[in-house]
Amino acid sequence: MICPVCRREARWWGWFDARYPIADPRRDRSRRHLCSRRCQDICHRRRGVLDATEHEVVAMRAASPVAGEYVESLGKTDLAAFSEDEWLTLIEVIVTAYTDALRDLADHDGEAEAPPW
Repeated sequence: MICPVCRREARWWGWFDARYPIADPRRDRSRRHLCSRRCQDICHRRRGVLDATEHEVVAMRAASPVAGEYVESLGKTDLAAFSEDEWLTLIEVIVTAYTDALRDLADHDGEAEAPPW
């Protein structure tokens, strides 16, 4: 399962909307499997899943310069010329920047000042 907050692999954390009684089917439909306590707290504040579409676009924009910096540091522009380690590092750089940005955005939801991307 995938964490609906940051899109990492869900682990032992979860959330459900406790406003619904146990017998209410909406309670089961509200269940979310999460990856961490931080994502659980974010999900709880939002009473469910984030509006991922808007956040994902911003997170992709935030991850793009980080990925570009890594590619520039290699001095290669042809992805086919990357070694396996270089390719895996690029993926790690992108995924880490993307999920960090999603978390930062979620942490700042509702605040007057958003993160600087």
